[in-house]
Amino acid sequence: MTISMATQIDIDLISSEEERIKALNRYDILDTPPDGSFDRITRLAANMLKVPVAIVSLVDTDRIWFKSKYGVEAQQISREEGLCAAAILCDELYQIEDAAADPRTLANPLVSGDFGLRFYAGVPLRTKDGFNLGTFCVIDKEPRILSPGEEEILRDLRDIVMDQMEWRLASRISLAQHNQVLNTTAHDLKNPLTTIPVRADLIKMKKSNPEMVDTLCDQIKIASLNMVRIIDELLQVGSMEAGKIHLLLIKVNASFLVSNVVSMNQPLAERKNQTLHFSYEKDLYVNADEGKLTEIVDNLVNNAIKYSPMGTNIFVRVKELGEKVVIEVEDQGLGLTAEDQGKLYQRFTRLSAQPTGGENSTGLGLSIVKVLVEAHEGTIRAESEGKSKGCKFIVQLPSRN
Repeated sequence: MTISMATQIDIDLISSEEERIKALNRYDILDTPPDGSFDRITRLAANMLKVPVAIVSLVDTDRIWFKSKYGVEAQQISREEGLCAAAILCDELYQIEDAAADPRTLANPLVSGDFGLRFYAGVPLRTKDGFNLGTFCVIDKEPRILSPGEEEILRDLRDIVMDQMEWRLASRISLAQHNQVLNTTAHDLKNPLTTIPVRADLIKMKKSNPEMVDTLCDQIKIASLNMVRIIDELLQVGSMEAGKIHLLLIKVNASFLVSNVVSMNQPLAERKNQTLHFSYEKDLYVNADEGKLTEIVDNLVNNAIKYSPMGTNIFVRVKELGEKVVIEVEDQGLGLTAEDQGKLYQRFTRLSAQPTGGENSTGLGLSIVKVLVEAHEGTIRAESEGKSKGCKFIVQLPSRN
């Protein structure tokens, strides 16, 4: 079946409008109570621009709702009735100098009816990702035109409104993420805490079986180390948010350090029948905090083990590239989607891949790694051909002779 150009345009417009409404709902601002911070801005606009009406409007599917209004009593009007629905189609100032003489507005009930609208100027409330949610507009019952200086005032006040909206959205997302990580952390800590007393009781019962006691002790040790890791990650994030990253920089043999980290992770890989392959060209040195660099490499190797299926290979390499020391960790695991790549280093983020052996994850590790790598004046990037196609993390640090 052939789709005409006009039909395709209609489909694209519908799709674009659906995305815009999704963006509007994401801000969770429709039908919220009056807010003094917005009301002060509309009052300021009316006074500065000498107009009787100023409005912060949001264009919904079938209505135009006023988050803040000065000079009008209505809380909302139908979408067909208002001028803001037309204004959001523009990315700049939308101005009607004399609505009674303008063919775009002659038939509008706000113009021909008792309200007597004559002048309208609105600038879109544009989100960071390019959606026009509504307008910051001013209205008069006399024809007029804004001067360039007045246009600038309108835009500046609009920007203040959007700053408020973006800040509130960011605060709400941050709170939701913190609540999520608290719930997740409580769950992740509960599992090993439950394991420890059960294993301790079993040790008492199996005193005569040294091999069983050794196994149970190993399980208690793993559970305890998991709790320590979770707590360390939370404390690390707290320190980073407070701007407290202290590096004790010394000359470090990166080849030797990475080799030690691989050895430390060998038992974890063996439990999943995975093979760790380590290679290096020669002893390569960096100026680094030995503990923090160990944490970087350990996190990447541990993640490769955690997110790779049983019986796969993991390759860890240290090599030289010009004035850089390169540390690579490559796996044959679950890979990264395009969406994963976009939020890879965000805090409290869970990616599409899930641990393959029931391991826990706070969603903090990679965000910490990125901050620590950059504190060493290095870079980190990830390469993946897509889901289930493995992943390679590449860290580059300045070399030191």
